[in-house]
Amino acid sequence: MKKVFILVIITAFAFLSCSKKNNDPVPANLKRADSTITITGDVYPIVKIGSQTWTSVNYRGPGGIFNTGYLDQYDVQHGKLYTTQEASQIALPAGWRLPTYDDYLNLMITRGATQNTDGSFNPTLAVAQSLMTTTGWEEGGGNNYSGFSAFPTGFYHLNFFYGTGNGASFLHSAMAGTPPDRGFTIGPGPDGKPFIYLGVILLDDDRCSLRFVKDN
Repeated sequence: MKKVFILVIITAFAFLSCSKKNNDPVPANLKRADSTITITGDVYPIVKIGSQTWTSVNYRGPGGIFNTGYLDQYDVQHGKLYTTQEASQIALPAGWRLPTYDDYLNLMITRGATQNTDGSFNPTLAVAQSLMTTTGWEEGGGNNYSGFSAFPTGFYHLNFFYGTGNGASFLHSAMAGTPPDRGFTIGPGPDGKPFIYLGVILLDDDRCSLRFVKDN
């Protein structure tokens, strides 16, 4: 099986279960005017972070699989896990896209990470915590100051779920001249504290969470 570089990120958002009648994962008491977007028939909350607007809960539309490591595998804060091939087939509203490497880099810099001259970056614990939900993490959550609401849904690799409760992994689209699959991840460090990392190598049929972004 061919290996590709995939950037893995943390994800999701703590919301109540949606009503099957309106197919809407956002509880009415959490909605604000112009704070949602409809993708493939489902309504998702959005949040402005710096110069961009992000979906703030994991995608859960057609295709994909639920992480069955959770008792309630249909809870909207988990969303579904998708391959990059599935992600590339999702029809998005005008202006919206699957995030690129640079989009995730911009997200981190907006939250306070510094970039080195070689293109690498220095995300601090504070940056990671600002992107994380306050609940759901085994080692303690973040403060979610950004509203990004990354939830530790983990990822799917070689027929097993990994990182459930302590990591969030997101796919992102290819940059010019790079392999087609990359991602972004927030997970636990050696001291149990969360940190952000890039460049994880995964297989073609591995699955991660999905977020979408647009420029303001």
